This record gives sequence, C-alpha cells and structure tokens, in this order.
Amino acid sequence: MSGDPLLLTPLRQALERIERKARPLLANPALLDSEEGHDLLDVIRMQFLAAGEALKRLEKLQPGLLSTNFPDIDWKGAMGFRDVIAHQYFDLVAEQVLLICQEALPGVLEAIRTLEARSAEIP
Repeated sequence: MSGDPLLLTPLRQALERIERKARPLLANPALLDSEEGHDLLDVIRMQFLAAGEALKRLEKLQPGLLSTNFPDIDWKGAMGFRDVIAHQYFDLVAEQVLLICQEALPGVLEAIRTLEARSAEIP
C-alpha cells in the first residue's frame, strides 16, 4: 500500500491550509505587523506541527515510504520542523517560516497528494 488514506487525507488538508494561510503573507509581508498576520502565522505554525506529527507517524507505519518515493524532499527536515515549532515556538522567525512555505511546502504537498491518489487506487 502507498500510505494510509486515513492519515494522508488530513495531512494533505493541513498542508493545503498552510498554503492558503501563507498566501497573503507571502504576497504582503507587511501583514506580519498586524494582528491578522500574527493569527495567520499562528495557524501556519500549528498546521506545520500537526503535519510534522503525521509525517512521523507515516514514517513509523511505513518506513522508507517517503524517502524511497520522493528522494529529493528533505523528509527529515520536514519532520524535524515539528520539533522546532514545539520547542522553540516563540523563537521562530516569521520570515523563516514563510521561506519554508514558499520553498519546501509545494514539493511536500505534491508528494502527499501523489501518495493519497495512489492509495485511493489500491482496493
């Protein structure tokens, strides 16, 4: 099996939510100076935390699934970002979080979408 659809769907949804919430901040970084911008950033960080936890669980259930199918993605970094958020929440620099949204999120999201689609094809 290509992955647990019960895990892949909420993981994809969390990643898509990050993508949606990051869009206005990437388009206008000055929003980070507002309450709305801080709220968006909080949602992004919490969704990254949830996504990192799901990635760790997926790796535990099916070791090597992610790295074998998508070797160009830094899965260790994606999972480790969860720990950074959990232990250094108030020390995170907003611009670094947004850079991850811009640079790393698209590949991770596409990989999870691919795994979800494959798992739907398996009876």
